[in-house]
Amino acid sequence: MGKLLLAIVVGLVGAVLMHIAVIFIMPTVAENNAWGRLSGLGSIYEVVRVEPLRVEGPDRIAPPAGSQRTDFAFVDPAFIAASCRFSLADGPVRMFAAQSDAPFWSASIYDRRGDNLYSINDRSAVAGTFDLLVGTPQQIIDAADELGMDRESTSIPVEVNLVEGYMTIRVLVDEESKRPFIDAFVRSLACVPNQPVAANVATSQGG
Repeated sequence: MGKLLLAIVVGLVGAVLMHIAVIFIMPTVAENNAWGRLSGLGSIYEVVRVEPLRVEGPDRIAPPAGSQRTDFAFVDPAFIAASCRFSLADGPVRMFAAQSDAPFWSASIYDRRGDNLYSINDRSAVAGTFDLLVGTPQQIIDAADELGMDRESTSIPVEVNLVEGYMTIRVLVDEESKRPFIDAFVRSLACVPNQPVAANVATSQGG
């Protein structure tokens, strides 16, 4: 009987210590999720490159000179990846590329916890163009009139129920000779709150 009680006490003490450890480690784990790591790479609405973390071994991928963007271990080196965090607190957000020279791209919208809410690629986009209007259902309804979205628009409305999230786009580098064009495509990416497409493109090209 005494041994059973001792085992129960040890188990309870262990559970309490584990619970305390989980409480203390949760802030660190939360900061190390994708949202937390992206927040260290750039401000909200800023499109940032996401570099692979493999810097050792025979197939190591050294980061570009001066780059601090080496926080994501599972970036496929055959792709160039970029991301932007956004907020829908003040209205929808338009995400687009001013150029369309990429051979293949795929993009996903995530909430802050990393749950995938929406995915698209160049084959399912209008004319292969990366152009999304992301907002809550009501924001999309309101923006349809304000932004003049019509049947000829390449912009795809994406309804999500969240306040903050992030978008990640992966662009295939199928041939090294195409890398300059793909780099230009990635550089033309924009993540801008509540502006018409024409204004966004002009802003991107002007910057």
